[in-house]
This record gives sequence, C-alpha cells and structure tokens, in this order.
Amino acid sequence: MAGSILKRAFGTRTMTRKDLQKLVTELDAIYKCVPYFLAFEDKRGYNIGKQFPEHLYKGGVYKELQDYWYSPRPGIHTLDRYNVFAGMAGCEWAAYQRARHPKAIVMRVYPDDRTAKEEHILFQLISSLICSFSTLVPVEFDKVDGLSKRNFEALAQGGAQGIEAGLEILESLPEFEVGGRQFLCIVDALNLAENKDTVADVKKLKAVLEQILARHNAHLLYTVAKPRKREEDFS
Repeated sequence: MAGSILKRAFGTRTMTRKDLQKLVTELDAIYKCVPYFLAFEDKRGYNIGKQFPEHLYKGGVYKELQDYWYSPRPGIHTLDRYNVFAGMAGCEWAAYQRARHPKAIVMRVYPDDRTAKEEHILFQLISSLICSFSTLVPVEFDKVDGLSKRNFEALAQGGAQGIEAGLEILESLPEFEVGGRQFLCIVDALNLAENKDTVADVKKLKAVLEQILARHNAHLLYTVAKPRKREEDFS
C-alpha cells in the first residue's frame, strides 16, 4: 500500500518519453510532421555506393558543407544559394552523412507542402522539430509546466497562442541523450515561413532552436529556398 502511494506521488513529478510522444501524435495528425525515417534514417542509397550529386560538387556546395561539418566548433551555418534547390541540398547532405557517419545523429526537418501559407509552414516546422526531438529525450525525466497537454492543444489549434505554446514546448524539453555523438540538425526552407506577420515568430523560433542545439554541442544548418512569387509581386 505504502509503495503504491509513493509511486503515485513520484509519478506526479515525472514524465516519460512515451507520455511526450502521445502528445506529439495529435500534432502529427494536424501538421504532418516529418516521419522518423525521413528525419533520422534515410540514406537514399549512399550506403550502397551512390555518389554525391555532381552539380552540387561543381557548384561548390559540397566543399562548403564539408568545411562546415569538420569545423573545430559546431555552430550555425546557412546555405543560401538560389541556383541549388534547397531541399535537394539538405536532403542529399543528410543522407550522405548518415551513410558515412552511422554513429552520428543527423536530423532533418522540412515543410511538407512548400506551397502552403507561411503560418502553416511555421507550425509544421515547429511541430516536426518537437516530434523529432521527442525521440532524443530520456526515457523518464522531470515533469515541467511547459510540456503540458494544454500547450500541445494550443499548438494544435494554431494562431498566436499556438506559436507561443510551441516555442514553450521546445524550450521545456529535457536534455537530449546524445552520448557525445556528433549531432547535426538541418532545417530546410525556414525562410518560406516568413512574411510580414510571421517574421518576428520565425526569429523567436531560430533563437530557441539555436539555444537548444548549442547546449548539445550540435551543428545547425539552415538551407534557404528560393522565395515564392506572391500576388502582390504582380500588382
């Protein structure tokens, strides 16, 4: 009897990885979070002899990314080349590194629909980051207010409160279990989430994300997609 009482009392102060991932499931249904395989495991044939795309070699993208990957200190890098499709560069580099550095953590998130409105892309990227990061947290950790069901519901509902809730969830995640491994996080086409109404929120997301990855001594790579034509461009 005493043991069950202690267990319940202890349980109110802890949370498990499974608890967190149950909350993430609802986000996946709404925002189509990047699947685990594509976020962490897709090697696209590089493990069976595929070569890095020739035009990325010739364009200098390979050298730029290689220099960044082997830089003495992990940090933030932005690949901003409109002559290279950002999604291709990010996707190929992630797969290439997974095959060549199987012990490293190589994570990539991207907009599922690049034609969607900026706010939706922002929500999809925030949700995909939460979804992917949730697989790196400890099996059990201290419960905090930021990881409440209320915040996940607000994020699922969207709007300004949803963005605040999403950022609070990210900030509240416990330390990841990376075990000293190299850690690379690629965020493709974050610029497609920007317009006059969302630019401040994109900056907040970048600040939160950069703090998280700095704590884990991780590389953070942004790829910049070619801006879309907007209706006002033709007016």
